[in-house]
Amino acid sequence: MNDNIEFSVVVPVYNSEKTLEELCARIAKVFKKLNASYEMILINDYSSDGSWNKIIDLKQHYPENLIGIHLRKNFGQHKAILCGFQYACGEYVVTLDDDLQFLPEDIELLVQKAKTTQADLVYGAYRDERQHSAVRKFGSNFVGFIFHKFGNTVGQGSSFKIVHHSVIEKIKDYNHSFTFIDEILSWHTTKIEWQDVRHESRKDGQSGYSITKLVLLSMNLIFSYTTIPLRFMTWFGLLSFWVCLAFVIYFIYMKVVMDAPLGFTALIVSIFMSTGLILFSLGIIGEYLNRLFALQHRKPAYQIQEILK
Repeated sequence: MNDNIEFSVVVPVYNSEKTLEELCARIAKVFKKLNASYEMILINDYSSDGSWNKIIDLKQHYPENLIGIHLRKNFGQHKAILCGFQYACGEYVVTLDDDLQFLPEDIELLVQKAKTTQADLVYGAYRDERQHSAVRKFGSNFVGFIFHKFGNTVGQGSSFKIVHHSVIEKIKDYNHSFTFIDEILSWHTTKIEWQDVRHESRKDGQSGYSITKLVLLSMNLIFSYTTIPLRFMTWFGLLSFWVCLAFVIYFIYMKVVMDAPLGFTALIVSIFMSTGLILFSLGIIGEYLNRLFALQHRKPAYQIQEILK
């Protein structure tokens, strides 16, 4: 850690050419008010617009305070943040979205909360209703519920947070085919607090999370960080066993007592049901084996094409 830098602000960037200049100006204004040393780390997650060129231009305006990182391809928000952690030198590290829905001015609130409570991690909680689509809200709430009940995360996380460098040091070398920052952070600290912050409508463009991406993200999170599918497979298999056993007893009773012929339909239904259950279970096991296979290859979580320091 560089002792001369108090705060690092890590921003994953994706198609945000029009908001970056305002974002950096407002961040700089916050730390000028706090009279604190800072750095901004902008990670361009292979944007399709002119975001990287904008970062190059901003480097001229903030030569001492800005680090620009250009990834070789789109690795996703969480891996981009993990990349930023590698270069963060501040005593505290703030993560912030590039769309200005979270107000940079509220960084001051997170700083005050972290120093007052001595927390390792402070999340920016939505003071009012989130300015997201209904689908995005449902997806976020669903993932939050799953990880609160079956994972290690404590309560609802947020992409706007401040983390002490001692925790960053523990996770910055994390290497996995799928990365979920909030879950990883919860492995290394229980000193977590929440601070009410504001949340506004997106100023430009649309969210990169479509319905399909949200579904895939949720599935990846569940398979990578929980055993819910395996538990479901176990209980569903047990339930199916008892249901099939009840049918067997029923057919035996009908045959012995009522002398009823064994039905072809019942046989076909039983075969299809058992076959479907087996294939479904194999699919779940295959998903976990696929993740073990990927982990064995030790592929890098991200690849950097260019760095501006």
